[in-house]
Formats: sequence, structure tokens, C-alpha cells
Amino acid sequence: MNSLKITSKDLISIVSELKEKIKFNHISNVTIINSYDIFFSFSIYRKEKLFISLNPQHPFVCLIAIDNPCGTKIGMLNDYLRKEVKDGFLLDVETLNSDRIVKISYSRTNEYFDKEERFIIIELIPHRPNFIVLNNDGTILFATHQTDIANERPILKGLKYVLPENSNFELKEEEFSLESFKESVSNYYIEAKRKRLQEQFKPVLTHIKSRIKTLKTKIKVLNKEIEEAKSHFVYQEIGTMILTYAYDEDELNNYVKENNINYDPSLNPGLNANKYFQKYKKAKRTVEMDEKELVKTSDEIDYYESCLAQSKYMNEDDILELAALLFPHKFKIGNRKKIEAKPDEVVIENTKIYYGKNAKQNDFLTFKKSNKTDLFLHIKDEHGSHVVIASSNPSNEVILTACEIALLLSGKEEGEIQATQIKNIKKGSFIGQAILTSYESYIIKSVRSRTKKLLNK
Repeated sequence: MNSLKITSKDLISIVSELKEKIKFNHISNVTIINSYDIFFSFSIYRKEKLFISLNPQHPFVCLIAIDNPCGTKIGMLNDYLRKEVKDGFLLDVETLNSDRIVKISYSRTNEYFDKEERFIIIELIPHRPNFIVLNNDGTILFATHQTDIANERPILKGLKYVLPENSNFELKEEEFSLESFKESVSNYYIEAKRKRLQEQFKPVLTHIKSRIKTLKTKIKVLNKEIEEAKSHFVYQEIGTMILTYAYDEDELNNYVKENNINYDPSLNPGLNANKYFQKYKKAKRTVEMDEKELVKTSDEIDYYESCLAQSKYMNEDDILELAALLFPHKFKIGNRKKIEAKPDEVVIENTKIYYGKNAKQNDFLTFKKSNKTDLFLHIKDEHGSHVVIASSNPSNEVILTACEIALLLSGKEEGEIQATQIKNIKKGSFIGQAILTSYESYIIKSVRSRTKKLLNK
């Protein structure tokens, strides 16, 4: 993400906007996204939030619009900032040392109800970023990254804060665009939220991946069994040849000897042939059963892989609901309120496109929420999300976008999409199954980047 790297000159533009918009605001809320990323909300200026990233590769600060903020991550950083920074009144924002360092001055009311001034120092130096809180005399009260006392510039609670030497390391030469930078930060926030969810629900996603791995191993075993069983189909020919030579003992003995056939001379040819026919029938049954199991297993793999693809666009409740549907005995919602199926939506040309992210949401969307004349879309012959356009006559652009969403939610970027009105769909035998009585097909060769961005948002 080179677009997130900033110089001290770029930072002046960013801080100038901060000073203009958030000065003399209270910090109304603090949200910890993960171990790197934080954002502050404000009492008066609510259009945007202050995003602070301590990502070692590209630390930054920036105001961005966040429509669907995530919950805060519980931990020491969250506890400290909520106790010591939240509700602080912002007095000033400035850069320090002509470097990538931001100083935020704020006042707070202490436990004795006295006003005291404090400072937040955000060092945006790649590979060694830091978030430091100072007392009014410059004493360090808190730091996300403390250093050893033997360090040339120790960062420890109780010590006086000392500015680092100016790095004077400015490689970026292209003109800085605050608007473009904000867009990059917004995209980074989407990824940060996604990674956080994946970390938070790693046991669920790991369990799905483990199930896929087990099923793929099962497919290898089934294929090996089928191959071995098919090699026994030759027993049918052996049995037939034994019966053919049943009345010519010399020919029969020659056939048995030349082909090294296991033949029991104490039994008549008919019984010997029947033994081979029985082996053939057993092999045939094995192939038939294993081929059915192979189809079932492959279908199950497709289903779990579609769940993984959909999980990229899920929120916390969606993943909890998915876990409860897939593994009810292993992952329980517990004391949480009952989660209701709630399909997501995007809007194109003032037309809403809805999509489900699990079987329960798909079922609700298609058979309860939608109108009979709404357009239904689904990837052909594979597991995937139900996508519904809330219109009986959508434009080609809306249909194309809906097709691309159906592909993305199946983990694909090309394929065939079936489309029909809701009235042409019958409910299947299990939840989320839709049977189309008629449909049109759309072949998508590739998904546009604009649709990916739309779905991510």
C-alpha cells in the first residue's frame, strides 16, 4: 500500500485539516480496531472520524467517513484510552520537529474535578511508530511501544519525553492529494475490519477450512477406491469366459493356465464363474456407491468454499449466525440476543440489490422479503448467495452489477449467472434451496474493480 506512505510535507496538509475540523471538539468515543489501528469520534464534528494507524509499514493519521464502525477491541489499550483520553477537549493539533510526528493537545477533568492539560504524541515513523500520552510537564504516562532504559531515547512511563532525531528521509516525490489519500485510508479500514473479524472468529473459519481439507482427503480416498474397484470389472469377463468353455475341458484348462486364473477344480465351471460374477457385482456396487458419495462430498466442499467466500463480506452477527448454522454443537451464540436473518444491500442507479450471506438469509430474502416481480440471480450449478434486484425492469448496468456480486459471493470472478423473477422460483426441500422453473443466463468473463469496491463498502 504505497499510497498510504506519507512524508512530513504530506502530514502538514493532513494536520491542517485536522486543526480546522476537530479543534475544540470533545473526543466522544475511542474505538480500537486491532493492535495497529484506532479511531476517535467527536462531539461536534461527526461527518468523519480520526483514523490513527500504527501499522509499521505505513503509519498515518487521517480523517475519513466511517458509516458502519466496528465495535472496540477489548484490552489494555482500550481501557487506558477510554479512561484517560475519551471525553478530552481538543485544544490544538500540530506537527513537531519538521518530521512525521503529530502532537494533539487536550484538556481533561481529573478525579479531583480539576482541569489538566495533556498531550498525545503520534510518531508516524515507519518500522517504529508510537502512540504516547504525556502529562502537562512532558512526562510519559503511556506508550504503546516502550523501549529499554538503555536505549538512546528511552520511552518509559515516568520519564521525560524526548523528540527523536529528524529522519529527513523523504522519498515520495509525487504531488500529495488529500482526497486520494482518504480513499486509500478508507480501503485500508475495510481490510482492517475484515482482518479483525477473521482473527476474532478464527476458530470458526479454521473449522470450515479443516472440514474442507478433510473432505478433499476423502475425495482422494474415494477416487482410489473407485479406481481399484474398476480394475475388478475384469472379473465379469473371466466369469463369462469360464462359462463359454464350460463344455470344453481342454479349452477351459488352456484359458485358465494362459491367463493365470484362480480356478477351483473341485467346483464345476458354473460355480467357479459365479464366484467371479459375485466379485464383479461387488466392485460395481462399490463404484456406484463411491461415485454417489463423490458427488455428495464435492457438493459439500463447494458449499463450505462458498461460505468462506461469503465470510469476507460478513459482519460479526453474520459469522456468528454462520457458525450456529454449520456447527451448532461446537459454536453457540450463548446469551446473545437472537440473531435475525438480515440480508445486505447496495444501491445502483437508485435501485436496491439485496444479497444473502448464508442459507438462512438466502431463504428469508427470496421467499419472504422479495416481491414476485423482483429479479433473482444465482450462480449456475454451484453453491452461492441469493441476489435479488428490487425491480421488475432493472437497467443493464444494475443487472451486470448484481451478476458480479453473485460471482464474488461465490468466490469467483467469472462464470454463468441464472436470472429470473421471484415468481418463477419454487422452495426446495432444505433451507435456502431455490428451484428455478425458467431463467435467462448471463456469462460474465471478469468482475469489474468498481463492483469489488462497492461490495467491500
